[in-house]
Amino acid sequence: MHLDTIVADLALILVAAGIVTVIFRKLKQPVVLGYIVAGFLISPNFIYLPTIVDEADISAWADIGVIFLMFGLGLDFSFKKLATVGGSAFTAVATVMSMMILVGAGVGTLLGWNKMDCIFLGGMLSMSSTMIILKSFDEYGLKQEKFAQLVLSSLVIEDIVGIFMLVVLSTISVGQSGSSAAIAGQIGLMILYLGVWILVGIYVIPSLLKRVSRLLTDELILIFSIGLCLLMVVIANLIGFSSALGAFLAGSILAGTVQQDRIKLIVKPVRDLFGAIFFVSVGMMIEPPLLVKYIVPIIILSLVVMFGQLTFSTLGILLSGQSLHTAIRGGFSMVQIGEFSFIVATLGMSLGVIGDFLYPIIVCVSVLTAFATPVFIKNSEKFYRLLDKKLPAKAKLVLRRNTSENQSRFAFDPDWNKYMEGVVLRTVVCSAILFLFYWVGTRALAPNLAEMIDSDRLANCISAGITILFMVPLVNIMYGTNNALFVKLWVKHRSNRLPLITMKVVRALIAACFVALVLRKIFHIPFVILVAIAAIPIFIIARSAWHNGVTINMEKRFVANFSERTLEKARKDRDRGQDFRWLNESMYVIEFEITDPDFRKSIFDFTKGRNFVVTIIRIIRGDQFINMPSAQEEIMSGDILQMLGTWDEVDACTILLEKDNAIEYTEADDRTLKDFMYGQRFEGMPEEQELVCVPIKLAGNTGFERKSIKNCGIRLQYEATIIGIERGALPIVSPDIDTILKKDDILWLIGGSRMVDKLIRGGLMD
Repeated sequence: MHLDTIVADLALILVAAGIVTVIFRKLKQPVVLGYIVAGFLISPNFIYLPTIVDEADISAWADIGVIFLMFGLGLDFSFKKLATVGGSAFTAVATVMSMMILVGAGVGTLLGWNKMDCIFLGGMLSMSSTMIILKSFDEYGLKQEKFAQLVLSSLVIEDIVGIFMLVVLSTISVGQSGSSAAIAGQIGLMILYLGVWILVGIYVIPSLLKRVSRLLTDELILIFSIGLCLLMVVIANLIGFSSALGAFLAGSILAGTVQQDRIKLIVKPVRDLFGAIFFVSVGMMIEPPLLVKYIVPIIILSLVVMFGQLTFSTLGILLSGQSLHTAIRGGFSMVQIGEFSFIVATLGMSLGVIGDFLYPIIVCVSVLTAFATPVFIKNSEKFYRLLDKKLPAKAKLVLRRNTSENQSRFAFDPDWNKYMEGVVLRTVVCSAILFLFYWVGTRALAPNLAEMIDSDRLANCISAGITILFMVPLVNIMYGTNNALFVKLWVKHRSNRLPLITMKVVRALIAACFVALVLRKIFHIPFVILVAIAAIPIFIIARSAWHNGVTINMEKRFVANFSERTLEKARKDRDRGQDFRWLNESMYVIEFEITDPDFRKSIFDFTKGRNFVVTIIRIIRGDQFINMPSAQEEIMSGDILQMLGTWDEVDACTILLEKDNAIEYTEADDRTLKDFMYGQRFEGMPEEQELVCVPIKLAGNTGFERKSIKNCGIRLQYEATIIGIERGALPIVSPDIDTILKKDDILWLIGGSRMVDKLIRGGLMD
């Protein structure tokens, strides 16, 4: 490229962009569309105005524009910002993105496009445009509305998911043209690159900027920031990743420093300049002959985007527990695709894995849907009022019971944050292992079996069966059980229930996608149908008590191995008599009194239909103490119920029972099990009426080994309840009833004096 050519092209780009965007501002249209139109007008495809001198410059300008767009996005990224968006946005994004990826890939298949075109198309259609939505909200004064805040939070998550989508698509593209070893190497390099990013971002750059903060002028900050951005781009390209990923990581490193606001302010003009150049270059790639040729797919995809995004965004927001009003206004805002779709398309073209026709099609779809966005936003309120009039009374009642205008406030509950942390960690870890099983089964096991038995079909069937067999426990772990936090959120607010169910369904569908990938080696039918087929046995497996027991033991073994040194040190401290907090101080006792004079139910009937995760250990009826009552024991007016569980379990129980008019919290101090046990003596309770907590060891001949807690018969045979297990150095507090007992487990039992007598007679205690 000659200097005069570069200067001439850049001058034409900026002058055209300036003139056209002024016109678009006058027409109150998004500036991004003005850039795209300007690009088309100065491209070689429009001969009536001056055009770019060197066509090869177009892709270069596009690449530079992507780099600075992603760098700016990285500067806005922070894990703290992600933590403030709330559970509603996570649920909405999980719904809309997963469904639009599947729909996009399915539409591409129906149009007869190849596999990689369909995969990239799904990614392009899954994300709404941050710029267009922000512009529309500003123009209509909606930015501070509750639905707008939820939409903007969802866009933050979409942008972050989009970054990792680029990594996944890059890896898949390598798999199209490379060996299994190449894919494994790519994944390993990705992990290494992200590890270096975390190391540099946490330890090196912030410390360096703090040391030289007094010397930093605006000029030095600009040079340093742009230099770091381009350095990360070069490193990413050398490893084999996209420039976009390197630029984003550079921005996110600087976002974690104390200089973040200053850097954003100084870099903003450069980002805006090259961002404008990127969108102009997008317009340059529009080819009218291609658009005429593909006018039918353009119309189909535009309709799919508008009504698909509208439907699934509305559904996702509704499933997050938001009201129908909020859901419709939010869904009607997200009816377009935008800048990230261009970045995904640019990646596909640079890797040479998608057809040349796809880029101009996506640009055209983006323009059409962007022009439609203001129309949808302006008419969302009218549509809600019309729908509200037409909805049946029963449907309205169901929505009012399960959604809330205050769900956004509930979503910032600390319990939601704890629950989401566990869900995200479980999903990420299980997804990584499921991908490993898929890769080994399809890329290593199947080819080797084919060589041994000389039949590709049979080899694929055998390898698929073995792979899915290994996947089953991970599927169960990903789906998860209804732990105390789940129950606590479930009983806190009825509007929490839809998002909780949705998160479970999404995790099951993710697992189904991995199983469907394996099944594709055998059955050549649409992927969406395979996912639906795979989802059925996954939901069945998730409800299997035996599988739950197996996966619980797998999880406990993982935790024990991961924390082996810490657990062993804690065990030694306890053996030496040092302070050790476990069972006695990890379990709590609460009290409730039956106040309804007509109340008379068995414990079974009392707990049926309620999400009870505590154990009723005693009923106090006047001077009578009924220890470890059975499910058939009757509860009546005036009875005091003493219940045992972990803090989250008793908190969930308290929330649940405080809503019951028949029962009242005694407001006695919630005591740890340790304090409760000692307190019995001071309260003057007869020794034979006291509850005791004792350990027994399973020596291999007790008959309880290899049985679940639910089926081992300890409660029936010894009138005892298992409240904890020591497995090696690992303590398991309030174990799930599906937990399978193992030889050498130490069981902590709670019961009355008769329990001790029976244990001694049975040879389980000395």
